[in-house]
Amino acid sequence: MRNHRHFPSLVIALLLLACNFPLFVGAGGPRATATPSLAAPSPLPPTPIPFETPLPTDTPLPTPTPPPTDTPTPSVPIAWPKDQPVNCRFGPGTAWLVISALPLGQSAEIVGRNAENTWWRIKDALNPGSFCWVAMSVTNAAGNLALIPIQPAPQASVIKVEVGADVTFTACGGPNPIVFSGSITTNGPTEVSYRWEVSGDKENTTSPETMAFDKADTKTLTTDVYKADCGTYFITLHVLEPNDTSARKKFTVP
Repeated sequence: MRNHRHFPSLVIALLLLACNFPLFVGAGGPRATATPSLAAPSPLPPTPIPFETPLPTDTPLPTPTPPPTDTPTPSVPIAWPKDQPVNCRFGPGTAWLVISALPLGQSAEIVGRNAENTWWRIKDALNPGSFCWVAMSVTNAAGNLALIPIQPAPQASVIKVEVGADVTFTACGGPNPIVFSGSITTNGPTEVSYRWEVSGDKENTTSPETMAFDKADTKTLTTDVYKADCGTYFITLHVLEPNDTSARKKFTVP
């Protein structure tokens, strides 16, 4: 009878073992205690990697510019062309005749300047002993420029005269029309005074006339007021001002 009394307790213990309940044995016999089921731990979120600012690319340091080479100051002031050969004129301005040049790569000593500080008077680089003018705008200059003296423009002059005579023959013993022609060339702006002079078998001189030149130029002139009988003559185109010069030509009336 005792075995039958403990049988139900044994069955209960076996059932508890089957359900994974651990048995605690103490006073009063084994006792089942529920063991909590532990869930698998959740994986920790990855630690964010802070944004990394890329290191700046090494920028090469600028190459230091070497200081300019000291150019010795010339002992006398000089001028030279900027980028092309420069005309050298008789006077300070484009109205004056070109009489020489300042070649590219060559310098010339400055001896004067005009009052407007726009032209240099230099020693002619191509003709020793001569002088001419170059524009400051197309030249460079170096040296002590502050002491360069102001020089006035030269006086323009007549540099060339030509003359001729064209005879219209009618008959000896009577007046034969003659046309005198000539040309006058100046090296700058000026006013020219001139006259016609006839000499030979008959002589005659006209009253002075004037002709204005606003730049270096050549101008032609004629007169047909003269008539002469047959003979041998000379016609002279005589310039009186700004300088005394002339041209003479022989002609005949058959």
